[in-house]
Amino acid sequence: MLTGATSLDLVLQELSSSLSEVEDLLQRFLEDRHNGGLLQQAIEGLQQLRGTLTLIELRGASVLLEEMIALATDIPEHDAEQHNDSLSALCDSLFELERFLEFTRNHSHELPELLLPATNKLRQLRGGVAPLSEDYFFTLDPQRLARKPWQGDEARVDDRSMARLRQMYQVGLLTLLRDDDARAAAPLMRRALQRWMDALPHTAANLCWVADAALEAAEQTPLTLTAERKRLFARIDRQIKPFLKQDAPGVDIDQALLQHLLFLTAVADASCDQATAVREAYSLPNPGFTEAELQEAFERLRGPGVEVMRSLADALREELTAIKDLLDLLARNAAGDIDQSQETLRNALYRLSKTFDMLQMPREAEGLDAAAEQVSQWSSENLPQGLDLVADAVLQAETTANTLDNNQSYSARDHDRGAVQEPVELKEARIVLYEESQAGLALAKRAVTAYLESGNDSMHLMNVPGSLETVRGGLVFLGMTRAAAVIHQASNYIQHTMLEQQKVPDAQQLDVLADALTGIEFYLESAERSSATAADVLAMAADGLAQLGYPLTEE
Repeated sequence: MLTGATSLDLVLQELSSSLSEVEDLLQRFLEDRHNGGLLQQAIEGLQQLRGTLTLIELRGASVLLEEMIALATDIPEHDAEQHNDSLSALCDSLFELERFLEFTRNHSHELPELLLPATNKLRQLRGGVAPLSEDYFFTLDPQRLARKPWQGDEARVDDRSMARLRQMYQVGLLTLLRDDDARAAAPLMRRALQRWMDALPHTAANLCWVADAALEAAEQTPLTLTAERKRLFARIDRQIKPFLKQDAPGVDIDQALLQHLLFLTAVADASCDQATAVREAYSLPNPGFTEAELQEAFERLRGPGVEVMRSLADALREELTAIKDLLDLLARNAAGDIDQSQETLRNALYRLSKTFDMLQMPREAEGLDAAAEQVSQWSSENLPQGLDLVADAVLQAETTANTLDNNQSYSARDHDRGAVQEPVELKEARIVLYEESQAGLALAKRAVTAYLESGNDSMHLMNVPGSLETVRGGLVFLGMTRAAAVIHQASNYIQHTMLEQQKVPDAQQLDVLADALTGIEFYLESAERSSATAADVLAMAADGLAQLGYPLTEE
């Protein structure tokens, strides 16, 4: 059974509908506080949502819904006047949950940590309920936590030196508590910890070793020093204090503190040597993200949604199309009033430049700025050359606009800019190939449907193999060789079995063929957003063709 982000596509429509219903019920209850039936229906809707999300194992969403249900249940049905904060928080949580599901679907990977702030806000409103720690979803078994990989020397250090080391740690800790930058505090704190690593009993020395790695991560990654993380390093001071006396009795190490510190080492950058050593010694599982990736995910979750970006991309494409039309008229000397057209074009380019600058895309903004300056200097003698320069900037901007609605992050775009750039014409060709491949598949599906409805008239299939081979060529160019192999075998089945041999497939075989074509169509759409389900659907299409007697002969 598909679970987690992989199966979200299958239930997303149902979830969206349920979320809208619950939101509507809560809004109606806000207007009619004495109608407890509305609140009860909303709670039942939340329970249904929790059941679905628990079934597909979206952990963060399930935990958030548990807290929403608990908070909603605490609201008196006929005395809700004093619970405005709770009702407002429930509505906010529904919005965050909807954004989270959209984010998870587009990234094909769940980050349950993204919902911890909303979950803890609900727990705070319930009163007397402790917040969930940031490592709540990073669970380690007791056997792993019981390990003591660090083997210190247990060299004897006099009480005075021990006191001085603790003072050194505390001075650094005070700096850490006052400032959000670990670079000033870390050297002092790490020096004390490293001395303790070779002076304290193994249990405490091991804790110091892990704490030193966590501080290294805070300093070098760097980690965001939240209040929760600062408290961790204050707890280390209290935890170590009993061990500083030579005759100190055996003291147990706080396992929760150790797990928190191990979590910090797990999200550190690979450049942190000490953190890497700790991860290997404890065989820590991969949390699925680094600190930087988690912070970027938070920013994207709080930023504009996919629909907003899609609308923006559509508006940009419309503007760019108008500019290209005007450029075409100027190139053919068919623009009528040249001066007026030149001014219109210059203003449009400046306007687009400001939009791309606002979107933190300096490359495109600068290119459009330069193009606008070029337009300002046009004359009838240098118009053709100027048109070429402007056209390049417009094509680059159009290519970037086409990535806005596929949920690619700004940092990913920046990374792509730093890599070797494809020519604009090649990127344009890729976009055209995607569109033509999808159109070719849609045509093939319609032909198969017409064949079935006409009582198996093979005339409807005559052009299908050629269309599919054209699609196959496009997929090879796009690097989708396995999808191309599936298309090739579908084409072979139609050409050899249905046309040349005039065999009439039964209903089940036609369904298998249609499923394979639909699978490729879905693969093309999903590949643009790197959906984890795309590979699964492709495998199912290949399996269906093998069932028809045409297994893949190339991978």
